[in-house]
Amino acid sequence: MAKIPITIIGYRCDRCSHEWVPNDYSLAPKKCPKCGSMYWDAPNRKSTMTYLEFREKIKTTLQAASEPLTWTEVRTRAGLPQLFPNNKWVRQMETDIRLERMKDENGIIHWSLSKLGA
Repeated sequence: MAKIPITIIGYRCDRCSHEWVPNDYSLAPKKCPKCGSMYWDAPNRKSTMTYLEFREKIKTTLQAASEPLTWTEVRTRAGLPQLFPNNKWVRQMETDIRLERMKDENGIIHWSLSKLGA
């Protein structure tokens, strides 16, 4: 029996960062099941992050990791608010902190820092 990665879509509260998989995808959640916020899907106004803050969080997280990480693992460990990374920032980090992204045989992209003086 072969093992394969399976990805499912869930929700994350922008207020308390609780993540859950709904029982019924046909209805959008009205509130967070943990904190009860009606604004679970509205980002906090204070959650804007500069490139330098983003870069340092990514760098620190990848340096602490013993192996390459997926974006979801990086986002969770660094406590980042965005679901997807800013493509311009990712390209800039390839130069600034020698970020490397490698796709494995299953098509999953793993992030790491280059060993050549990261």
